[in-house]
Amino acid sequence: MTRRCSGDQDSVVPLLGSRTLVRELAHTMGLHVTVPYSNWFRKGQVGGWVTEYGNFLTFATVRGASHMVPFAQPDRALGLFRSIVSGQRLPNTTNPPID
Repeated sequence: MTRRCSGDQDSVVPLLGSRTLVRELAHTMGLHVTVPYSNWFRKGQVGGWVTEYGNFLTFATVRGASHMVPFAQPDRALGLFRSIVSGQRLPNTTNPPID
């Protein structure tokens, strides 16, 4: 699986350009959207947004991150990295505790 990520506040490589590039790449490769643009969560908060194309290509953003994602949002970057290394999807639900 190939993954690409971007900070949603990146002024060096703007999010819209990255998202468009990945979408066009998926189209060229004949991949279809399997998970539409939706949010992913980290510790009960929106960590960013993600789109998956088949089981091959994923594009994820990290909320509140600039060009250097691990520096700007280290915890969210770690969650994204763990997901990539373990080969799992980014969490797309929260499980808030019921008091």
